Amino acid sequence: MPAMEKLRIASSDLLSTFYEQAKALGQALIEEGIAEDAEVLPTTGSVMNAKMVARGEAELGFMASNWVPRAVTGAAPFEAPVDVAIAAPLNAGPLFFVVRADSPLTSVSELRGRRVAVGHRDSGMAQHALNMVKIFGWGEGGMEFAFISTFDGGNALAEGEVDAQFQAPIPSTHFSALCERTPIKVLGYDNGEIEAACSRIPFYSPAVVPAEFVPGQAADIPAIGVLNVIVAATGGDADLVRRAVSAYIRRAQDIEKMNPLFRGLPGLLARAKSAGKEAIAPDDAPLHAAAAEAFRDAGLLA
Repeated sequence: MPAMEKLRIASSDLLSTFYEQAKALGQALIEEGIAEDAEVLPTTGSVMNAKMVARGEAELGFMASNWVPRAVTGAAPFEAPVDVAIAAPLNAGPLFFVVRADSPLTSVSELRGRRVAVGHRDSGMAQHALNMVKIFGWGEGGMEFAFISTFDGGNALAEGEVDAQFQAPIPSTHFSALCERTPIKVLGYDNGEIEAACSRIPFYSPAVVPAEFVPGQAADIPAIGVLNVIVAATGGDADLVRRAVSAYIRRAQDIEKMNPLFRGLPGLLARAKSAGKEAIAPDDAPLHAAAAEAFRDAGLLA
């Protein structure tokens, strides 16, 4: 089948992990003959991406998996149901809080009542931050959220305008820029917090903040991990979705080498073989029918 002229991928802001991953995915799909060109669309994140994909303004979009059930049911912040389904896992990486190295804060629990940069209001990161304060029993007002981009959030932390910044999985351009600008430290979760999050939220799992990506950090630090996913319109081009997901599965090892954010991708995809649909689309999120076909063809889904 001939390649489409241009594949559009809705990502996030220009210095986000989603933007960098979208570039790698686009390149792989070009090499696989799925598209002649790939355009990575900068956005405000998961909510905007879902809407763009459903409206046909992008063929694929990146989302934090926790937003997908909200999108398809029309729950807040969505005003109405959005016609998207999960096509494939993107990555599973750590969510963690950082402060300036000279901050007296040492643990996540000390952020109660503090001002924290959490990303755009409709980003997956903002929703994760809200999940955290609920899980910790702080209530929705338990942390003062600063809804600003990851880049601006790093600047705000460096300038002392916020007490901490909530970080997406690393490595990332904005995190490297933050570390170059000012010394930082990662706050540890208290006993039971990671376990509580993972037991209550289906799309969370234990993870670590790798020492190799944080200057001055001597050892990996336990964190809460989150599954990010690729979505497509439920009523869109099913053949494109099937071919794109098949190519993604086939090229998983190569994509893993293209960007460290994809580290562990082959294993992440293979989890569907033992754990079934829930490994790809947790929390009763819909799995795109054409994507399910691609996973079955690859022997990864019954």
